[in-house]
Amino acid sequence: MPRFKDKVIVVTGGASGIGAATVDAFWQEGGRVAALDIRERPDRVPDGVRSYRCDVADETSVEGTFDRVAMEIGDIDVVVHSAAVLGGSGPFHQLSLDTWNRYIDTNLTGSFLVSRAAASRMVAKATKGRIILIGSVNSVASERGAAPYASSKGGMRMLTRSAAVDLGPYGITVNMILPGPITTPATRENFEQPETRRTFERVLPGGLPGSPADIAAAALFLASPESRFVTGTDLMVDGGMLAQILN
Repeated sequence: MPRFKDKVIVVTGGASGIGAATVDAFWQEGGRVAALDIRERPDRVPDGVRSYRCDVADETSVEGTFDRVAMEIGDIDVVVHSAAVLGGSGPFHQLSLDTWNRYIDTNLTGSFLVSRAAASRMVAKATKGRIILIGSVNSVASERGAAPYASSKGGMRMLTRSAAVDLGPYGITVNMILPGPITTPATRENFEQPETRRTFERVLPGGLPGSPADIAAAALFLASPESRFVTGTDLMVDGGMLAQILN
């Protein structure tokens, strides 16, 4: 029997990349999936998946969308929060406040809004649910020209712990997945460049980036009964990148 038969799954950032792969993975496991995104998915969603427009940085949009999901699909069991502003932003001393706010508003405040919307409904329905945030290796280590992104993802890491502590008494687990380099429509062109390939050969023990399906598989585990005693922690899915010291 599919592991998530009749469970209601909400995936933000569900139109592409990691989010789309996560939508498909839960659907294949029998879940009733709501794919939330600020834009339409470029390909047709599978039958049984419902798409919703949602801006995770906007409280009204998040609350209204979660209300619609509960009304149209059912009480929410699992939330996987993948929506994010990605990429570098330039040297620290040249950053504008607008640039800083764009990353913080979507990545950190958006994580709070989505997690709170999920948690409040789970608590109200006595649902022993799962909240899974998609972070980054930049949650624990920065790189040049990425201060707002790394700061927002680092903040998400502490948000995960704080929410897990507060929600544990209700049987709700909160965890974070930290992807390393993942080939998506947004990264494919850069990842195919010879210089980038040489970098991966150096920094990744296996030499190759991961796929969105690798992150979706981690989300399936954290949403499963087998992860009942796992909460407030990170699952590093980075191909060993942060495990090695470069010579």
